[in-house]
Amino acid sequence: MKNTRVLALLLFLTLSANASLATEVLIPNVVAFVRGANDSFWGTEIRVINPTTAPKSFRVVDWIGSPRARRFSSVVGAGETLVVGGWELYADWDAAGGFAVSGQAEYGAAVCEAEEGLIVLSRTLTSTVRGSGGIEFSPTCSGNSGGYWYERDVYPFFTCNWGVGPMLYADRSFFAPGRPQNLLMLNPRRNHYRTNLVIVNGDPQEASVTVEVLAAAGKKATLNLKVPGKTYYQLNDIYALPELEPLETASEDIRFFGQRAVVTCSTRCFAIAYAIASDNNTVSIVEPR
Repeated sequence: MKNTRVLALLLFLTLSANASLATEVLIPNVVAFVRGANDSFWGTEIRVINPTTAPKSFRVVDWIGSPRARRFSSVVGAGETLVVGGWELYADWDAAGGFAVSGQAEYGAAVCEAEEGLIVLSRTLTSTVRGSGGIEFSPTCSGNSGGYWYERDVYPFFTCNWGVGPMLYADRSFFAPGRPQNLLMLNPRRNHYRTNLVIVNGDPQEASVTVEVLAAAGKKATLNLKVPGKTYYQLNDIYALPELEPLETASEDIRFFGQRAVVTCSTRCFAIAYAIASDNNTVSIVEPR
């Protein structure tokens, strides 16, 4: 009996130690084949790299923003790299054993657990689609081009997302309540750019959010937002908002072009911005610092 208790205690301690090795990380930019402004086409590639000598586990434990996201888990072998498209993380399996297509523009943030030693990255896939696209042998796309199974009644074009964009390290989770997040490279001047702002509220409580936008030569403006609990809150083309119009006008003078924002939330949250070129939809991700 004593040996049994000792074995049970050792098993409990082993499981507890293994559980503590999993770190919560946030992938804030998971996109499943979304059409956007100016014929833009968006997707996400996720890579989970295991540089260690032992298998490691990775899983999605929660979603914020997606109306129908499924759980996802995988064991990444020693020295291996898992490549998965954003659409593959969102999609459900249908009765025939394939991916079910909703036709919805799905995007949001994935709350993940990564075992210690794993490196988790995401890459924004952005391109411009005009017309019907190309004809390919198979109606499937690999994870590095967004991952998709096409149905022509859902999309009027037929092309994988071969665009490439900036890389984002998923090496942290939400910022603590009250901690300022600095978004250091916003692009005003709406005749050339559009800047989108996303606030991911990680708590069930409503968040009071202050966004202070500052121009290089001292001008500033403030947005006050209420973000519902567990919400992926996106503001598109923020310089079109009345509160920021004076800063957008001031940006015609180069002294006021270099703009940044300081975001503060009353809950655990994560702020991220996207500066997008209107001409060709190239994008830069503005990570919080």
